[in-house]
Amino acid sequence: MLFNRALALTLLLSGSAAFNVAPKNNPMLSEVNKNIAGMVAAGVISAAALVPGAAMAADSLVAGTPLETKLANFGEASYPVFNSVKDVSPIADSFLGLVNSKVKAADANEVAQKAVDGLLAIPDSAITTYKGALSKVVFAGVKADSCVTLGGSGSTLQKFANSDPVKSVDSAKFDALKKKFTPANTAVPTAKNGDICLPGSAAASSKLWVAQAELTLSMPKDEASALVASIAKAGKQATRPAIATLVPAAEGVFTKNPEALKMVLAGKDVEPNVIATVKAALSK
Repeated sequence: MLFNRALALTLLLSGSAAFNVAPKNNPMLSEVNKNIAGMVAAGVISAAALVPGAAMAADSLVAGTPLETKLANFGEASYPVFNSVKDVSPIADSFLGLVNSKVKAADANEVAQKAVDGLLAIPDSAITTYKGALSKVVFAGVKADSCVTLGGSGSTLQKFANSDPVKSVDSAKFDALKKKFTPANTAVPTAKNGDICLPGSAAASSKLWVAQAELTLSMPKDEASALVASIAKAGKQATRPAIATLVPAAEGVFTKNPEALKMVLAGKDVEPNVIATVKAALSK
């Protein structure tokens, strides 16, 4: 589960510089439309790959920093938006279509393979800490049979699991990855249809974003650098017009919610800190 979410968002984030499409006439939607794809990259499924990779550090790269505050703000702002989503799968369909048509298969496969290598390199202690945050804070009191789910997330994750880049990963590595993250994944309640339960409050959502950033930032430098390089190569193949094709699907999922603009602005606010943290970590 975690890998599929990570792959989806790391691929999206690879094209973040081009997320600037022409606004429509509707005043409320103009700012949303200019940044809608960036918003999707920031959080449509999970924060698992908000930071595509960074160096393992003795001190936290998130806790006690401006990044923690801005991630928490995004978690709070995004909470009502995700709670209103009926079906997120149209974004997955559009995104996978973009990858298949614009990114060379070998390069998309390389991103998936480097992502697996990077996730496998995350220390087990970081996963244990993450599991604790999920079970004790993020999903405390949330029950699978009564929770609010992210609509369509189950089928969306399955689509990524069945995609060519994911299927290109060596099966032994993929099995090892599933085993490694089973403790954390079992702490995430899911409905019978496979849709992921959302945190029970805006405060819990904030904790989720911070916890997952901490987890991803524990990826060792060598594996993180290789992943970032593969993402950069794949991202160059998605032109501005191509990325703009994601906008209609994203609009249909998000912009009918009046809270969407707040989420966009919070995403824009956190992005510079994400980029700066990654660059600083990888340059050490």
